[in-house]
Amino acid sequence: MALTATFRGTGLAISDILFGSEGGRRLVSCMAIYRLEAKIVSRGKGHSAVAAAAYRTAAKILDERADKTHDYSSRTKGVVASVILRPENSPEWTAKTASLWNTVELSEKRKDAQLCREFILAVPRELSSEQQFQLSVEWAQAELVSRGMVAEVSLHNPKNAKNPHVHILATLRTLDGDKFSAKKSREWNEKTQLHDWRESWCKAENAALEKAGRPERVDHRSLKDQGIDRIPEPKIGKEAMGLKKRGVVEDPVRFQLVRYVKSLNFARPWLRAIEKAGEIYQQGAGTSWWERSLLLASETGKAVRNKVLDAWQAMSRARIPDHGIPNSSRGPEQDMDRSR
Repeated sequence: MALTATFRGTGLAISDILFGSEGGRRLVSCMAIYRLEAKIVSRGKGHSAVAAAAYRTAAKILDERADKTHDYSSRTKGVVASVILRPENSPEWTAKTASLWNTVELSEKRKDAQLCREFILAVPRELSSEQQFQLSVEWAQAELVSRGMVAEVSLHNPKNAKNPHVHILATLRTLDGDKFSAKKSREWNEKTQLHDWRESWCKAENAALEKAGRPERVDHRSLKDQGIDRIPEPKIGKEAMGLKKRGVVEDPVRFQLVRYVKSLNFARPWLRAIEKAGEIYQQGAGTSWWERSLLLASETGKAVRNKVLDAWQAMSRARIPDHGIPNSSRGPEQDMDRSR
């Protein structure tokens, strides 16, 4: 059903104001989630390549260097598939998770050694598990293994199925015969290389979505570079997630901050439009321009007014002056009665 409300004096449809040019069409063709994060697994930070591999593949592995067993075999339901990708003519010990990452650990002597690189990739929920895994394997083969890395790809899909993602553990050294090379490839650490990987993953995702006949697309650029007027949402982080799961803190500060930013982003297009046009104009019942505007709910089948109120109330509860987000002293929840 079309959205017919416009902003007085502008001729712009609500969908265009909220979602940009040709917003009505973009309501159907939505954006999928993009993520490519790269980080180093470092012994200096107390991490282990063997432990990382055991967790990501849901395996039980003995860390020969530390003489410690890492057992994550009970979490197999969250791990959909794993595979090791190797350059041609690689020695046999690179084909097994335990021998590969134990060799990595034993090859690094420094107490602060960098052990491997991890990539975390969001894969489109719109694709099947088989398509998600194939997409990530093909990308790792083309972008990592072709450069001489040995890479282990693991597809994870938690119980709620809302966050399918891929972990890739990649070696920092190439192979030299039946052992790792004496020197690490420093060019893999360049920022330009990371930018190239982010762009190539974006292209690979979009190609897979197009092949599957899906309208969604991803964009690796920042919100600013995309011309999107929105505050970037902060990460919750594993520390805050752990506090909440263990019941240590019922509502961690990071969760409050995320809700606060989401509330601001929800109201931001409306506020920008009001600032520009003065008010929202729509034919319909209601004693105020705000009530008439929110009669969009009758067209969309959703209680838009209640959603706005919920957003403002969540924002009010989550005001955090110490995190660089300005406070507001007044919101629409002070002017409107939800029961009307």
